[in-house]
Amino acid sequence: MLEIAIVEDREDCVENLQKHITRLKEEKGIECHYNVFKNGLFFIEQYKPIYDVIFMDIDMPIMNGMEAAGNLRKVDPYVPLVFITDLKQYALKGYEVEAMDFLVKPVSYASFSTMMERVQRRSTKKEEQLTLSTPQGTFNVNINDIYYVETHDHYIYYHTVSKTISFFGTLSDEEKRLPQDRFIRCNSGYIVNLAHVKKVQDSDVYVGEDRLPISRNKKATFMQSLLNFMSTRR
Repeated sequence: MLEIAIVEDREDCVENLQKHITRLKEEKGIECHYNVFKNGLFFIEQYKPIYDVIFMDIDMPIMNGMEAAGNLRKVDPYVPLVFITDLKQYALKGYEVEAMDFLVKPVSYASFSTMMERVQRRSTKKEEQLTLSTPQGTFNVNINDIYYVETHDHYIYYHTVSKTISFFGTLSDEEKRLPQDRFIRCNSGYIVNLAHVKKVQDSDVYVGEDRLPISRNKKATFMQSLLNFMSTRR
């Protein structure tokens, strides 16, 4: 499943892309889920690092696409960004925010499907699932949807994109179940999914909407692991 963000204020352009997404599934079997944002400011305020590609208009009210892209790169330097625009004069500026490409309006199905095949090839997201057994039942969670894992009073808390799941257990046991290249301890009480790190400031790491402390004795290892992970997403 590919996750798409469409940042576009014109309804006809959104509908055009929606039709292409439906056709892409029917003709090539590429499953996509998408979210629509009507302006750049709302997109930046609501942004979560869950997308395989972002299709962004340039000429939008409140915050235009170029400004939104600049803000996006401050929190996610590597997510594929594709501008959809009839303003060809912005092409050179697109390289300043490391745009993957430009699609000219009205976007044709041929150009859209070619772009999505590129996105699918370069996507590093994995659909591995983790089964979590709790007193409330069993949950299958996509590993990529996990923000971080916390321990408190002998309970484990999985903080995910959609909910928090808790059960009795130890952090060391959960650490063994998670991919070592993506999940790193920032202190004795938290394991962080590096794919969801927004920034590190002083001795804190910002994950999703939360700020977690990095212990002094783990900071060097944590930062090196983060740099290694980021280099694989270039």
